[in-house]
This record gives sequence, structure tokens and C-alpha cells, in this order.
Amino acid sequence: MRIKTIVISFALAAVSWAQTTLRSSSIIAVGSATVSATPDVARVDVGVSTQAATAQAATAANATQASAVIAALQAIIGSGTNIKTISYSLSPVYNNPAAGQTATIIGYAVTNELEVTVTDLTQIGKVIDTAIQSGANRVQGIAFDLRDRNPATAQALKLAAANSRTQADAIAAGLNVHTGVVLHATQGVNTTTPILGAGVAASTPIETGLVVVQASVTLEVAILP
Repeated sequence: MRIKTIVISFALAAVSWAQTTLRSSSIIAVGSATVSATPDVARVDVGVSTQAATAQAATAANATQASAVIAALQAIIGSGTNIKTISYSLSPVYNNPAAGQTATIIGYAVTNELEVTVTDLTQIGKVIDTAIQSGANRVQGIAFDLRDRNPATAQALKLAAANSRTQADAIAAGLNVHTGVVLHATQGVNTTTPILGAGVAASTPIETGLVVVQASVTLEVAILP
């Protein structure tokens, strides 16, 4: 039984040595690429905030005002738009007591944040104008994006992979060896979308900017003599 144990130990050591040798006979290179695309969708965040002496009154006022905003937006935009509530809050409003006194509730505030998804980007200014005119009193900002990021992501990854292979071949040439099969590959993708802040004016022309997809590929290739 002891002899078998020794044989197995030697066998495991041999496999471990072979794996170490194989892994050391490789090159690891990192390639990156950036692809820019014109956005084809925008998400405009507008809100309705109301305040009243009671929670019921604040909630009722907010519901009436928010309903008017939604109806007005649906009337001008139609089927190319999706409107949904992304945040709703009800909270007490306290007074500002003098030092040493306890704050007391003087009313309640309700906020309903709506996200309006627009596929016709020429309508963005009109969306903001209409929302404000119909009762919205908060504009949180505008975020631009792509309805389908896959084509831009695939292109960026393809370019990054080609770049990483070029880097590996360059390293191999400097070492006077050749690259062989790909042993391992990993990827990373980061997408940057243009965002306009809450101070945007609806009467000002809005520049959408570009959606930027950044990809990186880490490649490990075998070394050939």
C-alpha cells in the first residue's frame, strides 16, 4: 500500500510540473477598443411634488397633478413613448423650531417621479415643456442610450480581441518566438451614456452626444519555438 502511495505522489507531482511548464510557456496580452454610436433613445425624468396639511390631501393633490402630466405627455407623444413611475415618496414636513424646542409636523410632502422614454429624440424639448406646463415641477435630467447595445458591444469586443492578438504577436516577435493557440481569454465592457443635468432648458437645443462602448480583452496564447 505504501508503494502505491509513493507512485501516486510522483504521478501528481509530474502532472503539476507539466501544468506549470505549460502555463509558463505562454504570453498574456491585453487589448482594448472603443466604439461610439449615436443614441436612439432618451429617458427624461420629471417629477410632481405636492405638499398639504394632511397626508391624504397631499396624496390626492399629487395624484391629480401627476395624472394631468401623464395625460398631456401621452397626448403629444403617442405610441413612441413609455411612461412609468420610478419613485414615489410620502414624508412629513417639520417646522424649524428655535433652539431647545421640539420640531413638530406641519404638513406632508408627496413626490412622484416619472421616467419618460422617448424614441424620437426631436421630441425631448417638447416633452419637458409639456410636462412643466401640465403640472410637473421637477426635472431630474435626461439620459441617452441605445435601444440595442449588442451590435456596438460586439464590434468593440471584436476590435479589442484583434488588438490583444496583435500585442501578443508583438511580444512574441521581441522574444524571437511565435504565438500558437489561444489558451484563455477574458473580456470586460463598459458603456458610457451622455447625461444632461436637471438644469436643462427645454427652449435650448439639446445635443445628444454619443454613447461610448469601451471593451477590453485579455488573451493568453501558447508560445511556439
